[in-house]
Amino acid sequence: MNQNRNQAIFAGLLVLFAMATRVLFNELHVYNFNAVMAAGLFAGAFLGNRRFGIIVPLIAMLATDIVIGFYDWQLMLFVYGSLATAALIGRWYAKNATLPRFAASVFGGSLLFFLVTNGAVWLLSEGAIYPKTIAGLAQCYAAGIPFYRNTLLGDMTWSTVLFGSYELLRFRLPQPKTVAA
Repeated sequence: MNQNRNQAIFAGLLVLFAMATRVLFNELHVYNFNAVMAAGLFAGAFLGNRRFGIIVPLIAMLATDIVIGFYDWQLMLFVYGSLATAALIGRWYAKNATLPRFAASVFGGSLLFFLVTNGAVWLLSEGAIYPKTIAGLAQCYAAGIPFYRNTLLGDMTWSTVLFGSYELLRFRLPQPKTVAA
């Protein structure tokens, strides 16, 4: 019971951290440089309750969308859905936590977000912005590259902060001693 409470508190702290970075960098006009994906990856990797990994990025997004502003609900489904997959990617990482797997998890999460959300923009634009052709899809992805750069840099930065802090604390704090029976 105490462990669930501690995990809920930590999940709440992750939500607040993700919210703070999203609002701050949005105000600075550095879009997508936030800790939402990183918080979802971390929650998926280290919080035992699987729901926390999904809930953390979704609550952070919803709460900040209330402040920043909502947009097309259909596009929001793609954005929220791609962020919810962070929990699954975090679980995959935790099965064999290595540096290459960490890099693959963060890069994979960022790339998935880019592909899904930009594909959704193209799909939902009804031809008004990008024609419904392969060239239109390529044009949509090309227009998203500056945002992807910020997404990838943000995900790498904030994931390194969260996962690195965890590993540093784990290394520095005394480990419980096991008693041989």
